[in-house]
Formats: sequence, structure tokens, C-alpha cells
Amino acid sequence: MAIARQFGLLLWKNYLQQKRQILVTLVEIALPLLFSGILIVLRENVPFKDYPNATLYQSFSVDGLQYPLDNYHHYQLAYVPGNASVVRRVAEDVQRSLDPVISSVHGFETEEQFEDFVRKDPQSRKVLAAVVFEHSFTHDDEPLPQQVSYHLRFSFSPRNAPAKEKSELNINNDFDWHTLNLFPLFQLPGPREQYDLQGGTPGYFREGFLAVQHAVNQAIMRSYNSTRAAWLLSHTRVVLRRFPFPPFIYDVFILAIQNQLPLLLVLSLTYTSLNIVRAVVQEKERKLKEYMRMMGLSNWLHWTAWFLMFFLFLSISMFFVTLLFCIKVSPNGAVLTYSDPTLVFVFLLFFAVATINFSFMISAFFSRANVAAAAGGFIYFLSYLPYLFLWPRYDLLSHAQKVSACLISNVAMAMGAQLLGMFEGKGTGIQWCNLFESVTVDDDFSLAQVLGLLLLDALLYGLVAWYVEAVFPGEYGVPLPCYFFLLPSYWCSSPRMAMVKEEEDVEKALKGEFIEEEPAGLVSGVKIKHLNKEFKVGNKTRQAVKDLTVNMFEGQITVLLGHNGAGKTTTLSMLTGLFPPSSGRAYINGYDIGQDMALIRHSLGLCPQHDVLFDNLTVREHLLFYTQLKGYSQEKIPAEVDRIIRILNLEDKRHSLSKTLSGGMKRKLSIGIGLIGDSKVVMLDEPTSGMDPSARRATWDLLQGEKRGRTILLTTHFMDEADLLGDRIVIMAGGELQCCGSPLFLKNKYGAGYHMVIVKDALCNVSEITQLVHMYVPNATLESSAGAELSYILPKESTNRFELLFAELEMNREELGIASYGASVTTMEEVFLRVGKLVDSSLDIQAIQLPALQYQHERRSHDWTMDDTSSYSGMTDVTDFTDSGTLISEDCSNIKLNTGARLYMQQFYAMFLKRALYSWRNWKVIVAQFLVPLVFTVLALVVAKTFPGRHDSPQLRLALGRYGPTTVPVALEPGKGPLAIALAQVYSSQLAVQKAQDVNISDFTEYVLTKTEEEGGAFNERCVVGASFSGGTGKLVEVTAYFNNQGYHTAATALMMVDNTLFKMLAGPNASIMTGNMPMPRNISESAQSQLTEGQTGFAIAINLMYGMASLSSTFALLLVTERSLKSKHVQQVSGVYLSNFWFSALLWDLVNFFLPCMLMLVVFRAFGVKAFIADNHLVDVLLILLLYGWAVIPLMYLLSFLFSAAATAYTRLTIFNIISGTATFLTVTIMTIPELNLQDLSRNLDKVFLLFPNYCLGMSFSQFYQNYQFITFCTSNPMATAFCRALNITYQENYFSMSEPGVGRFLVALSLQGVVFITLLFIIEMQCVKTLRRFLTRLASRRKQLPLMGDAALLPEDRDVAEERKRVMECSPIVESMVGSPLILQDLSKVYSSGETVLAVDRLSLAVGKGECFGLLGFNGAGKTTTFKMLTGDETVTSGDAYIDGYSILRDVKKVQQRIGYCPQFDAVLDHMTGRETLSMYARLRGIPEKYVSGCVENVLRSLLLEPHADKLCRSYSGGNKRKLSAAVALIGGPPVIFLDEPSTGMDPVARRLLWDAVTRTRESGKAIIITSHSMEECEALCTRLAVMVNGQFKCLGSPQHLKSKFGSGYTLLAKVRVDKEVEDGDLQLFKDFIESTFPGSLLTDEHQGMVHYHLTDKTLTWAQVFGTLEAAKEKYNIDDYAVSQISLEQVFLSFAQFQHCSRK
Repeated sequence: MAIARQFGLLLWKNYLQQKRQILVTLVEIALPLLFSGILIVLRENVPFKDYPNATLYQSFSVDGLQYPLDNYHHYQLAYVPGNASVVRRVAEDVQRSLDPVISSVHGFETEEQFEDFVRKDPQSRKVLAAVVFEHSFTHDDEPLPQQVSYHLRFSFSPRNAPAKEKSELNINNDFDWHTLNLFPLFQLPGPREQYDLQGGTPGYFREGFLAVQHAVNQAIMRSYNSTRAAWLLSHTRVVLRRFPFPPFIYDVFILAIQNQLPLLLVLSLTYTSLNIVRAVVQEKERKLKEYMRMMGLSNWLHWTAWFLMFFLFLSISMFFVTLLFCIKVSPNGAVLTYSDPTLVFVFLLFFAVATINFSFMISAFFSRANVAAAAGGFIYFLSYLPYLFLWPRYDLLSHAQKVSACLISNVAMAMGAQLLGMFEGKGTGIQWCNLFESVTVDDDFSLAQVLGLLLLDALLYGLVAWYVEAVFPGEYGVPLPCYFFLLPSYWCSSPRMAMVKEEEDVEKALKGEFIEEEPAGLVSGVKIKHLNKEFKVGNKTRQAVKDLTVNMFEGQITVLLGHNGAGKTTTLSMLTGLFPPSSGRAYINGYDIGQDMALIRHSLGLCPQHDVLFDNLTVREHLLFYTQLKGYSQEKIPAEVDRIIRILNLEDKRHSLSKTLSGGMKRKLSIGIGLIGDSKVVMLDEPTSGMDPSARRATWDLLQGEKRGRTILLTTHFMDEADLLGDRIVIMAGGELQCCGSPLFLKNKYGAGYHMVIVKDALCNVSEITQLVHMYVPNATLESSAGAELSYILPKESTNRFELLFAELEMNREELGIASYGASVTTMEEVFLRVGKLVDSSLDIQAIQLPALQYQHERRSHDWTMDDTSSYSGMTDVTDFTDSGTLISEDCSNIKLNTGARLYMQQFYAMFLKRALYSWRNWKVIVAQFLVPLVFTVLALVVAKTFPGRHDSPQLRLALGRYGPTTVPVALEPGKGPLAIALAQVYSSQLAVQKAQDVNISDFTEYVLTKTEEEGGAFNERCVVGASFSGGTGKLVEVTAYFNNQGYHTAATALMMVDNTLFKMLAGPNASIMTGNMPMPRNISESAQSQLTEGQTGFAIAINLMYGMASLSSTFALLLVTERSLKSKHVQQVSGVYLSNFWFSALLWDLVNFFLPCMLMLVVFRAFGVKAFIADNHLVDVLLILLLYGWAVIPLMYLLSFLFSAAATAYTRLTIFNIISGTATFLTVTIMTIPELNLQDLSRNLDKVFLLFPNYCLGMSFSQFYQNYQFITFCTSNPMATAFCRALNITYQENYFSMSEPGVGRFLVALSLQGVVFITLLFIIEMQCVKTLRRFLTRLASRRKQLPLMGDAALLPEDRDVAEERKRVMECSPIVESMVGSPLILQDLSKVYSSGETVLAVDRLSLAVGKGECFGLLGFNGAGKTTTFKMLTGDETVTSGDAYIDGYSILRDVKKVQQRIGYCPQFDAVLDHMTGRETLSMYARLRGIPEKYVSGCVENVLRSLLLEPHADKLCRSYSGGNKRKLSAAVALIGGPPVIFLDEPSTGMDPVARRLLWDAVTRTRESGKAIIITSHSMEECEALCTRLAVMVNGQFKCLGSPQHLKSKFGSGYTLLAKVRVDKEVEDGDLQLFKDFIESTFPGSLLTDEHQGMVHYHLTDKTLTWAQVFGTLEAAKEKYNIDDYAVSQISLEQVFLSFAQFQHCSRK
């Protein structure tokens, strides 16, 4: 029941998502209809002709050679063997009866001699035919045996074929004698060769075959017994006559079905297949699938739901397709006239099923949706291509080959569609009854086999998908071993749990110094006992969680902290049942996670680390979906959903799709999903990541409000969050529990006490202050003295002395030079760091290293001036010295940088190295690059070599038995004589041997017409010949041989049967004549012709080469797109790279890279011996063509790379562009040159237009080169060939590179020009010439528009500090000021975005940042911080105002500016394929650090950020924190005077963040100006000497952190813990609360639980001394365990400004 409900739910979700993508869905359904529409339109326009009467034919005689052969009178008749006199006599007899057309006979000893004569001697044109007797005559006068068997050999290609049937495009082509087939492969309704009385192709009558055959047969009779033969032949007359044909409708349209149906069906499902892959992989990529599994969904349900939904969609569209095919849409009839619609529908459905499973299989191999979709479409279409190779050779394939080809579902479908067309052409159509039959006798393949194979394919694809998914489950999920399906445990799983000794030792484990007493009287919602988890990685096992024992209580929020990799997520995954623990157990709500996961899931809520939302569901639908998935009772659902939406504060977004929500709202929705449906236990993995402070605050309130009655488990990176929310905090490290307790408990255990921060005035005396502090608090320590701030650590024990200390400081402020002071309690952050250091030895190293580094650094900075460098030489490498002998500073700022040509070369080297490394690291891509063109070319060559048609036609015995069981109507006309009756009996007697049975009838025509009406198309295979005998006594007996012209060779067979009858009359029942047809081999001119048509090899090579090159050349854009989308290119530009360096280094490397596959191509041509490309040093020419193509196509790819933002899409779309611009254009032009179409002029014009595309030029030049070679070799081979060339008007160029056809000169010129043009265009775009022009014009136009905007804004009142800063900046001259010590100056910088409505993003900022200053820009998302950064780094244009960096204006000297700034963008711009060291070296070279110092500088920066252990790992393996460090390192290297850091520490854990802060602080101390934006307030407190809060593009306040706190912060925060005894309920607590409220009027109680109170003291007049004094006094009286007072935080200052952002927006 539950399964059915879940299944319904999934279907509902999938259906909704499809419905929302209405366009995609419509296209999916409409594409098949559109393509079937194409057939319908064809059906409309292809008229048919109705023939209401039966078609009857006259009989004709074959006694002599008639027109067109009788025009020429000197043919020869050849005979073999020439040594038997009887054969010569027969031949001469034939010559006499066929005189005058055949004038002489010519004997050959053996057949081989004759074949040689035909092949080599031009005289062989004169031989009309050869008669070859298949008997070995031992002596000269041996007679013929009774059973004569011979074959006739006529010329290979018919001499008199009508011109229009000589072209390849005609189905009914007359190229040869068709001796391979008895019937045409594709049949059309109506009689074959309707207007040809004698039967038409292959020309049995026209070529004289029947006449010669009849003459030979008569000669054989005469040679047996001449007198009786003379009598018999004079009394009988043999004529031939075609079967009559019943009324019919002639319809060419069936040709269209036979040719186009497979392609149209494949095309109609391509898009669907793409979308299936994308939808499935997207769920995997977004981790939605995992999440649903955690919520209790089984894997097979997930797949089945997808399958069912796509199946329903496809069955709808297939149903419509069937309707369109089978309903009579136009007066011309339906698309499929005869076939059974149900069977067509079944066939299409089977194909749809196979396609769905094919897409599932592809989706199993990918984990990125875009890549998967792109590759999926490509693979899907590629899997149809084999069919294009197979269908011209369909009649040559064995049954096994057909079946194995059908293991590709698209090929199977194409075969089926082809069968459908064939059956239509036969006039039967496919029916359920002929499901198991093949179309003609020649064939052995039926529709039933196709259907079976389609199902088999679907099954195979499904199995592959299942297997791949189990063995490579992607990033999430546990891979099974590759033989998993052999393991019994996979099929019948039983939960294995190691039993644990219960309760007693659990209590022991929970006692410990760092573990607080458990609160009494609370239910524990989650109990974890001795939980262990090991992962096998290769052959090593890694312990992710070691022996974890902890309880979590209902009504509390338990916060789980730990570094990245401390085992937090693993623990959560085990608790949610994603994978089983190795040992130990855990109980959730009393249920064991090993056995009762299904029950647990009903009350378990989850919010994973990433937003697991469906793009196309609304907020409400998400909540509905997950409540139902949890199995919440139906009637309560709507109310519950509404409640959650209300508390999430998403009322107005109730019906918005999740993809339209902002990041913070998405997180909220994820939290809502976790809470909904009465979840008793809620696990939240980093719920507030990515929210700005106000949203985070709202979330905290929400969680505080929701915790009643639930057990909430939360992990986070924000320590303030842990501090605020956590009732209990659990810290893990290295998979083990470190400590556990309330925040206060932990702070007492680990905390250092209070931090006192003093802001110094100009005349501050540090040592005096320190003395004063020590006087009152002896064990205080000076923590740091940075910039304008001093900070001391005051231990907790001495709280009672604080009052005096603060009073003293307050009194002596002036003398001591103290601007302001404050104190704050130990933060959670410090606790966390301390715990981490105590645990992790590697962190110990860091802890030791840090002071060492600082020490080293301080020594360096102090001892700069000392001469005594010897003392360092032991400590540092030799490379650490500059030319003058001083030490390199940490970031190399004191080295003279390269400039000019040196810098240029160095940058070129750096960029070139980057490209080379990319290729080296992605060698798989490169190998694929090389192989694709090669594989395609090799394929083309192999196919060309094995192409059928080179072979001589085989012999065909003309026996009736070849047609299988047949019926032969034998008619005796009324008034018959005895001779006629005798002949008829003899005729019937020979049938049994031939597997035929006779039907005696009187009227032949009537019989055939009625039978055909009854049986339809099948009749033509069951009845191929017949005979009628007429003529009374004494009259001439007329013997008519009837033949059914639907078969190719029936006329000759019918004639043979009749002649056999005469021979038997003569020589007795054992006598027989057996005739065969074996065409001659090709003679000289025929092989020449076929050689010319073999220009197709050149064509095939060209097509395949273009396919290969298409995918090869699109790889050149990959790195560029990646760089641009990662903003790495921008960072490189900011680091001062010259554009020409950036592009030319890429071009050079890509050309080198392109050269290798070209060389390999030449090797392939060599190996296959393609004469055209290797004779007379042609390899050099070919290489030239290929290299010119590279020169043209690589810049084109660069240009087009600007259109894409993802590498995968760029690759696939560029490949498709290349294929279309090459193959499609090439085919168009080639097809148009076929003379029959009369489109030569158009093709010439198109050819000129298409010269724009490199791919077209490549294909054409190869094809033309090949063709030219063929023409030259053929036309100059012998005089006859030369004459032949003149006659056929074939032109060729002695010089291959000539400009006129078929020389390739114009293509090469086009290619070389293209390269130049594309590179020029590239630089025009890059230099933004067009943009500048446009901006200039728009600026003239919009001058008026912007001024009022600025005017309005000026009315807002400005803060005093901000105004002073503006005044200071306006008065100075930037050039002078920068010398004096402000490297960065902003003067009235503004930015207006004028797309649509004008938005003022940055409003006249003025600011000067001095050396050694760190300036913080704070503000909400959208306040204009990033825009400011972008303007300063040259990423955005400046609307008005100016800024100076080191005295250079950013408007006028952008290049100079960029070499003087370091920039760390908001998102990591590091390239995956380089190691950390390589990245830094590249940037060092771009900045122009001399080569000999590069490694030293890089080493220094790595060391200072502790990146050394990871320096030589690829960046793609870095954690988020390390990537940020590397980005920051890039900004610091080379010591630029101004450094911009955009949110440098997002996503780092606290330890890493500290390290980064240290590095930044040291950089600042060395005299750099640093500008930083951040969301984390503590980061600003730690780093910034001054900061400004930005709201709506303006500064709202500006000053040092302490200054801002004093100015805008009001009061203090008080946290106190009162000891509550069980008996005395809330007495103490209430008294204490009253006391606070009376002592500090206006104080606000912000939070209270479990005896903890949290007050906000708002009174401005309070001093520190008073607060501490009061509390110290109350300590005993009110049983206060512990208290902490801290100054209001910067965060609260910031939040007080946040209100402005919104009100001024409104």
C-alpha cells in the first residue's frame, strides 16, 4: 500500500515537472508529429494514378535479334570450350539463325581465357555474348549429353539501358544484371516496368538474352536429332507474354516511406532522449535522488516512476503518430495504406521503450546533466549511423549480421521501419498474420524478429544501467564490488549488527572531564552507542567515525561541530540510513537504525548541505510532496503545509517555482522540508550557509521557536550560530567525540576568559597601559598590538578585579592615550580552535609554525637595514636573495619587476605553459582528439575498400526451384490438338522436380486476375511462370511462356521451361536443358566507368574526415570557455597579461597540437595506400591542406567560444556547428552537381558562399583533390580513355592547386584568408572597439538622463565621517597623494546600469586608502560592493568619477593599473588542471617577477598560507577552503601595492580562516593597501583597520571597528547561568530577572531556557566598571554559576544599518 502511494507520488512529481516545462513537453510531443507531418505533406503532394482496368500485355516472339541491336551488324558470338566440335556446331547454328546481327563466331579453350580477353582487349566490345557449356569434353567429336547445362555471358553492364536508368538515384537502376536477387528489394505497387511489353530491366529482351537463349536451345535440339527437331520446330511456335495485372493505384509515395521513415523516427525521438537523460542526471547531480532515498524511497521505484512517466508521454505521441500514419488524411490516402494500425502502434511503442532504456543507460554513465544531455544526443544519433552503412548492403548481410546489428535499438528500429516500407510496397502491409514472414524469398528477416530484438535491447540497456549504477554510483552512495550480482547478500539482505553490551558501559563513556552532566528529566530523542564506520578506499580502510557515543535530547538543539572531514556528515548519513554503520548502534525515538529505518523515517526530518529542490515545483508542492513521502496522514496535510509556509515567512512565495527563489529562501524552504510533517527528529546540515546576516537571524528565531517537542541536530561552520542556538554543543575531530556540553560549560573549560580591546590614540603609551593592567590582573597577557588596536587576555578567574581596572582606565583615558576600549567574552570560535589544536597533531604543527613564521617575519622586517646578512644564510635558500643581497620579502614586493620585451616573453611562456599543462593533464581528451578523426577516416577507408559493386556479378541458375514452392498455371485452350495435349503433359511432368505444382485451367488471364485480387501482393511470389498451349489438329501449336514480371529473371526461366518441354518431347523424359546467366567481367571502358564512380571513395573520406575534424576542432574552445566562465581569464588580465600573449600562445600550442593528428592522418593514408594522397609527394600537399585548415578553424573556434558559458555545451554545440557547416554544406553542393537535377548554377553560387566555412573548404579540397587525381590517372592511361574523357566532357587540372575546378586553389586561399580575418575579429572583440564606440554614442545620448538621477540622490544627509573623507579626497591631487602614501583613491566613483530601467548601483564613492591599511566594505547582497570591485579591476566600465591606483587613473591607464593590483574574486578562479604551485608560478610570471626568483616567491607565499602540503596536488582535488587560500595567494603574489579580496574566507573552517587572516595581516603590515568585502563580521573585526557600511551604493558610516561600535553600538550583552534546584522551581531565576530589570532599566530579555538568561542592556550611560561591579556583587546572592558580559558586536551595528537598505529601496 505504502509502495503504491509512493509510486503515485513520484508520478505526480514527475508529471508536474514535465507540465511546468510546458515548452519542452510540447516540443517532445510535437516533434514526432512534426516529422510524421513531413510524410503527410509528402503524401498530399505526391499524386497517384488510378488504373481502373486490368493491364493486359501482347505476346512477343524471340526468334531473332530486334531493335536496338539490329542497327549494328558485326557482333561476334563467343563459345567455350573451343576444342569440342559439337559446341562449335551449336555456335555456328546460332550464328546462322541470328544472322545478320551476329556475323562470326570465336572459340576459346577455357572460360579463363575468355575472361582475360574481355578484361584486356578493346576488341571485346564486339562480342555480343558467349555460350559456355558446362561439360568437359574428352575428345573432339564427343556429342552433347542428354542433360545439357550451359550459361550465357552478356556484357557486365547492359548496352542498351535507357539513359535515365543509368543513374544511381533511380531505384530501378540498370547498372548490371541483378543476378544477386530474384526480386527487387523495394517494390512499388503496380506492375514492374508497366509500359514495357517485354519486361524491361534487366534487359533480357532488349539485350538479346532471350533470343540467344532460344537460338541455343533450338541448336541443341538440332544437334541431338536434326530431322525430328526440324519437324517439331516447324510445327510449334514459341512466344512469351507477361502476366496480366489487375486494376491498381500507382503510388510513388511508398519510395518516400522506404527511404525516409527510419530517419524521421530517429529524429523525432532525439530530443526526447536528450531530455530523459537530462532529467534523470539532473536529479542525480542535484543529489535529489539520494535525498529521496534518505526519505525512504527505494531505487527501483524511482526508476520505474521515471520509466512509466516517459512511457506514458511517448505512448501519447506514438499514438498520435500512428493515427497520422494510418488515417486517411488526404484524398491521396493514408501514409501507411495497408498495414494494421495496432501493429504499427506496437512497433512504435517497442521502439519508445528501447529508447527510454537507452537513455537510462546513458544517464548511468554521467554525473553532470549538461554533459550527459550533450553526449546523450550525440551517442543517440551516432547509434543510428551504422544503419546508413548497412542498408545499401542489406541484401548481402547474413542473418546473424542483421541480428547483431539490431542490438543497437536505433538500427533495429530502422530495419523494422524498412520492413514496413517493403511490405507496403508489396501491397500487403504488415499484419499480425504475416508478422513472422520475410518480405521476399531472398530475405530471412521478419518484423517479429525486429520486435523481439527491440525488447531484448531494452532489457540489455536496463541491465547495463542497473549494473553501472550499482558499481559506479557517482559521488554519493556506496559502490558495490564489480561482481556484486553473484553475492547472495545482495539479493536477500538481512541487517547485520554487531551486538553491544547494553547500558552499563554507556554511562561510563559519558563521564569525562570534557563532557557535561546530562540534563535530568529530558527524553533523549537520539541515542548513539559506540558507532563506528570504516570506508574501504582501494585496499586501505579509513575510519570515518570511531566509537561515537552521545545522546541528544528532545526540546533541545544539539549542535555538531568539527572540521571538514571530522566525520559530521558521515554520522548524519548513518543516522539517516544512507549507509549502514560498521558496528555499534543508534536509536532514534527508540527505534534501532539497523532494523526499523522505515518506521524512523516517518518522524525524521532532513535538511542536507545542498538545496535539494526541484526547479519546477512550487514552494507549496515541495512541502506537499515531502509530507506525503513521509507518510503523514492525508487529512492533516493542507493545514500542516500552511503552518510551515507561515512560520517560514514565505506566504507571498507560496506559488513561486523554487528556481525563482533567492539562495536564502531556498535554504529556508529546505529547512521547512526538514521540519514538516511532525518530524520528531530533525537533522540540519549547515542550514544557514549562503544567507546574509538578517536572513540568518530570522532562521535562528524560527529554529528557536520550533524546537519544542523535537530533537534538533544541527551542524554549522559559524561559531556564533553554535553559540546562540546550541543548548548542547558536541565537537568532533578525527571521527571521535572531543567534548560535549552547553556553550558556557565549554567556554569555561577551554576559554581564555575576556578579551579587552583598546583603541590607541596618536600619543598612546603601550608599556604604561600594560603595567596598569598587570597591577590589577597579574596574570593578564598582551595578545596583540595591531594597527590602532591593543588587545589583552584577562583570565576568567579574576572577574572580581575587573571593576577596578575598568574604573581606572576610564579615569586615565586622556593621559594613557586611549580612544575607546571594550571587552568581550571568549567566543565559541576560540573553543573550537583550542579543541582542534588539542586533538590534531597536524594542527599542532600549524600552531607551532605560526609563531615561527611571525618571528621570521618580524626579524626580517626589523633587520632590514642590517648589513649582517650572514646570520640568515643558514636559515633561507640562496634563491631568497635579491640582486642587491637583501632578502626577498614574503610576497616579493622588493624585487625589480621585468618590463618591456622581457615581460612579454615571460608572459608568453607562462600562457603557453598553461595550455600545454592543460593538454598534458587531460591527456585522455587529447588522445580522444587524435583518435576521433583517425577512427572516422579509417572507417571510411575500410568501408570504401569493402564496398560492394567492385565484384563481378555471380552466376544465376535460371531454374524455377530457386523461387521456393510455387504454383504453375497450365492452360489448354479449347479446340486443342493432340500435339498441344502432349506438350502440356510433358510440361507438367517436369514441375515436381522444381518444387512446383501445376494447376490446370482453361483461361489463363482470368485465372491470374482473380488469384491476384484474392491473394494481393503475396501472389507474385507464389506464382512466377506459367504456360498455355493452343492450336488444333494440323494447325501450328502456339506455346506461350507466361512470366510474372515482378521478379527480375522470370522471362528467361519461363522460356527455359517451354524449351525444356520441346527437348523432352524430342529426347525423352530424362533429357533437359539447364540455362544460367553469368554476366561477363567488366571490360576496359566499364572498369574505367566504375573507377570514375569510385570517386565516391574520395567523397567518403572527405565526409568522414570532416566528422572527425569537427569534434577535434571543437576541443580547442574547451579551455577558453572554462577560463571565461570561471573568471580565471579576468584574473589573468587583472594580473597584467597582454591580450596578444593570451591568444597567440593558445594559437601556437593549438597549432602544434593540431599538427600531430595531421601527421597521423598521413600515416593512415600511407598504410591504406590511398594512391591519390601518396603518389608523387602528394603527402606534402595533403599536409598543407590540413595545416591551413587548422590555421582557419582554430581562430574560428576561439571566436565562437564567446557564445558559451559551459565547456560541455560549447563542445557539443560547436561539434554540431562544425558538422553542419561542413558536412551539410558539402553534401548540398555535391548533390546539386548531379546533372539530372539541373541545379548546377545554384551549386556554383552556393559554393562561393560556403567558402566562408573552414570545414566546407576542407571537405571540398579533399574530395576535389581525390577526384582530380582519379581523372588524371584515368584520362592519361591510354588513348581510348582519353577519347572517352573528351566524349564525357571530363575536365582535370594538371596543377592540383589551380584556381579552376577541380583544382583546390580557391579553397586554400579561402582558408588562409579566414585565419587572418578571424584573428582580426577576435582582437576587435577583445579590445572592445565596438563596445567603446557604442558607449561613446550612448554616453552622448544619455548624459541628460543620468544627471537628474544623481541630483535626487544628493539630498540624502551624509554621516559626518563619510563627509570628512570626501572632503579630504577632493582636496588632494591624486598623483601627489599616491606618492605620500595613499595607493588607492576613489573620486566620486559612480555606476549606472541602464538596461531597462536605470539603476544607480554605486553612488559617488570617495575614499582614500593608505599604505598598511586594511579597508573593509560591508553591505548586504546588492549594496554595490562587488560592482565597486569590478569597476576598480576593469571588469565593468565606470559611469562617472575616477579612481587612481598608485597614481594611475583606471580610466586612462588600465594596463598599468592592472599590473599594480592583486585580485581575489568572489568565486574561485583557479584552473582545475594545474597544481597550486603551477598556478602561482604562472601568476608570478605574468606580473613580471624575474625568472630566477619565481620559485622562491612562490615557495614563500605557499609557506605563509600553509599550502605547502598541497602545493603539488591538482586544484581539482582541493577542498573549498584550500581553493580560497589559493585564490588569495594569487592576489598576494608579486607584492602589488593594492590588493582586493572579495569575500576571501567563505567556506573555510575556522582554522583555515585564521591562517588566511594571518597572511593578510602580515601583507598589510608590510605596507600594502588591502580592500576586503566580507559577510563575516568577525573577519572584519580581525582584519580591518577601517571599515565602511555600504547601503544602496553609498557609504553610511566609516571608521575603525571600535569607533563604530562606540558610535553606533548601544550597550552590552549579558549571559548568565543561574543554578536551578529541582525543589525550588523558578524562584531564584525570577528574583534574578527582577534584579536585572531594576538595576539596568530598559534591558531586554532576548532568550531564556534551562536557567540560562540572555539580556541586552541598552543603557548608553553604563560603563564597564558599573556592569561588572553590579554582577560581581549579585553573584553569591542569586546563585549565579557563571556570567559573561560583552560589548555589542559589530554584527549588531551592521544589522542596524540593514534597515536602511530596504526602506530606501522602497
